[in-house]
Amino acid sequence: MKRFLTLSALAAAAFAAQATALTNGDFAFTGVNGNTTVGGWSFVSFVDIAAGTTIYFTDTNVRQSPDSSGVFNAAETFWSWTASANVAAGTSVALRGTGVNGQYAAKSGAAGGTANGTVANLNGGASNISSGGDILYAFQAASYATNYQPATITFLGAISNRGTYSSSDNPTAATGLSGIQLREYKVGSDATRYTQFTAQTTTIDAPYASLAQLKTALADSANWTTITASNTTPIVSDVLAVAAPVPEPESYALMLLGLGAVAGVARRRTRR
Repeated sequence: MKRFLTLSALAAAAFAAQATALTNGDFAFTGVNGNTTVGGWSFVSFVDIAAGTTIYFTDTNVRQSPDSSGVFNAAETFWSWTASANVAAGTSVALRGTGVNGQYAAKSGAAGGTANGTVANLNGGASNISSGGDILYAFQAASYATNYQPATITFLGAISNRGTYSSSDNPTAATGLSGIQLREYKVGSDATRYTQFTAQTTTIDAPYASLAQLKTALADSANWTTITASNTTPIVSDVLAVAAPVPEPESYALMLLGLGAVAGVARRRTRR
């Protein structure tokens, strides 16, 4: 039994060490506050995120027709978040301002969350999520750069208070994002500074019964709290949905490995 536990622990550790590659449809923003020092943003994944996974964020505009300079226009600020612990599907992660412009600390989990991961300001820029109109993007790539080519970057989500888009900053045309992957929160012609999924603001920990219900709720603007005035309302994390675990192929392989180890030990004991 001790040998089996050791093998199982090693297999579990190896599985947990594999970073998660998300795709379009796995991710949605759940809030943003443009306050430059105590604001921040949050997101939810509809698949489990393994420790060691990195997601990048930027408020840099995208080119509608990428060229040799890459998909982004002149760089604004880029950040990365790298998870230090697993995040279950349906659990939001909040990157909250630390009081220093451009610096954030991450939390994930219920009732406002516990510290999880590191947030790096990659190019030293200040936070500049403009209340008058801006777009914050989330994406994955093999490593940090400012001149990503289309084949080297996967856009995951965007949250925008643009209202209308010009030919130089249309996130749908440039990234293929749509539905809940592209959240728009501008109120009329007003500068809009804050929006957050209402189920997350209260941290009452009454999650939706399924990821499908969560996705439906995220798509309904009535389920969001939006503020135009400057404010310090915190962006928080919470458990937003309870996901029934669906084993990934790697999980099946590890389970079979464990069962094989148990069977081998049993056979050797029987022969004795």
